[in-house]
Amino acid sequence: LVNGVNAERLQETLRIIYGLGIYQDFQQARIVYAYPDETLVNLARSRNAPLLEALQGELRLGQRFAYWVEVAQPREGRPIIGRMTILLKEDLEKIQTELRSR
Repeated sequence: LVNGVNAERLQETLRIIYGLGIYQDFQQARIVYAYPDETLVNLARSRNAPLLEALQGELRLGQRFAYWVEVAQPREGRPIIGRMTILLKEDLEKIQTELRSR
């Protein structure tokens, strides 16, 4: 990819930086929240807010840590930017609440 990062590239980077143990924890983690849902997509389209529509993310809960993955990818085109955050498991609920309210 040129000027962009997709979810697969973020996962590979996680493995390279943090090692196989954390990577496997992420791979086996349960998805507890994913966005956008259909309501948010329709809202973004009606407001002509392409960035809001392009944000795709998920929160995962693993045995050791929680994970937040977010990629901005327009309907038509390559990913623009992405990020992955490793969280303490006890911080997951707060992040989920904030994401649901934005």
